[in-house]
Amino acid sequence: MSEIMKKFTPRDKGIKLVSKPNDIDEYDDDPDVLRAVLSCGHVTDPNSLTDCCKTQLDNGQTKFKCPLCEEAWPYDEVRKLAKLSIDEKRSFEEKLGTNTVKNLVDFRVAQDILMKDFPELNPWKDCF
Repeated sequence: MSEIMKKFTPRDKGIKLVSKPNDIDEYDDDPDVLRAVLSCGHVTDPNSLTDCCKTQLDNGQTKFKCPLCEEAWPYDEVRKLAKLSIDEKRSFEEKLGTNTVKNLVDFRVAQDILMKDFPELNPWKDCF
């Protein structure tokens, strides 16, 4: 769980807020807590969203997806609805960058191995 308890208030503008149970955290069902409706239609609070996205980053992901329906969440939406602090934004963006580079390197290594094992698949073989 996030170190800082974040919550929505009626003053949060531009966020569709509801008093429904959290779809992402089945144990978070307090009817007095405001939660946001995500672009995919599921409902959550800032702490659950932060934790969900941190887990995805820790698993090497470069895009955030709803764990229930797999719909992608834009990073702008995650930043706003997770109420990311400046430090959390920095950490998320560093991890996104690291994961992106790692995925590109992993892809390049796999591509090189494939071209060595199956040179006939190389689209550039006749160019040199």
